Amino acid sequence: MTVAEFRRGLMNSSPASLPSQPRLTVPLEVYYFDTDAGGVVHNIAYLRMVEIARSQLAASLGWTLEEMNRTGLVAVVARTEIDYLKPARLGDSLLVTAELTRLEKVRSFMRFEITSARQPDLVFIRCVQTMVAVQLPGGRPQRVPAAWREAYPQLVQP
Repeated sequence: MTVAEFRRGLMNSSPASLPSQPRLTVPLEVYYFDTDAGGVVHNIAYLRMVEIARSQLAASLGWTLEEMNRTGLVAVVARTEIDYLKPARLGDSLLVTAELTRLEKVRSFMRFEITSARQPDLVFIRCVQTMVAVQLPGGRPQRVPAAWREAYPQLVQP
């Protein structure tokens, strides 16, 4: 598949093939490599968890890692805002919720929340990321997929 074919497929795919809500929840566990000597999750480990959920959300919206690798059309993080609310600890079962919240011409916005799987009201972090689709190797920005704008018109901003 060429880059042009992929772009036509993703950018022009049918909105009917997309989930009704651009949202998913990923269960994760806290492992030793996620924590410091005191068993508390490192700030960078939260970003890795967000990356997992973001990649799975993108795949559910028709933009898989394999397609990004094959075509060079990739999602790039332009900005991350994260609020660390409570410390997660070694052995905790977590739920990472990812949601596409806003679409602009070349930027998309995603919101994340990491909560306890055992106590859903216990929120560890909240995060918002700004994403830009770019064509590698040059890094030229590309439009947000048309199928996303059609499937989720409530998210489209000028």
